[in-house]
Amino acid sequence: MTKQKEQKLDTLEQIKRLLILALVHQGVQGKDVAAVLGVDPAVVSRMVPTRQIKKK
Repeated sequence: MTKQKEQKLDTLEQIKRLLILALVHQGVQGKDVAAVLGVDPAVVSRMVPTRQIKKK
C-alpha cells in the first residue's frame, strides 16, 4: 500500500473516532454505536474511553 493511501486510511480512522466520541458525548451508548458500525461493542470500548466521557 502506498504512503498516500495509508495516510488517507489513517485520516478516515481519525474521523470515525471523532464521530464516535461525539455520539457518546451526546448520550448514545457504545453498544448502539457498535451495532450501527457492525462491530463488537468491545471494539468501540477500546477505541474511546466512554466512561471518562460520560463523567464530564
